[in-house]
Amino acid sequence: EFKALMNTLASSWTLQNTEKAVACFTENAVYMQPPDKQFFTGHEQLRLYFGALKRGTFMQFHQVWFDETTQMGAGEFTFGNSLTKTGVTGVAIVSVKNKKIAAWREYFVRGPLDFNEFISPTGKKWEWHIGNYP
Repeated sequence: EFKALMNTLASSWTLQNTEKAVACFTENAVYMQPPDKQFFTGHEQLRLYFGALKRGTFMQFHQVWFDETTQMGAGEFTFGNSLTKTGVTGVAIVSVKNKKIAAWREYFVRGPLDFNEFISPTGKKWEWHIGNYP
C-alpha cells in the first residue's frame, strides 16, 4: 500500500494533477526540507505548492521501503523537469497516518536527470576520495 501511495503521488506530480497529489496527504500534513529550506503545512498550502508545477515535471521513485510497525517509510527519488533538463535526486522520509502521508521530509542534491548516471562512480570529479583524504 505504501508503494502504491508513493507511486500515486509521483504520477500525480508528473501529470500536474494537483488535487490527486494533495489527496495523498492528511488534512494537516507537514511537508519540509530541513533544516530550513522548505516548509508547507495542510492541504491549502500544499495545493498552492503543488499547483505551481510546470509542464515537463516528473517524479520517479527508484526504491521504496516501509516499516509497518512504525508506519514510517522512505523513498529514493528523482524529481525534475524533462523540458529544462534540470533535476534532483534524493530521499524522502515519510510518516503515514490512516494510509495517507502525515509528514514528509526530503533531502536531495542536484545532478543528472538519469538515475544511473547519477549513481555511477565513473566520469566524475569526486570532492572526497582516497587521494585527498587525510
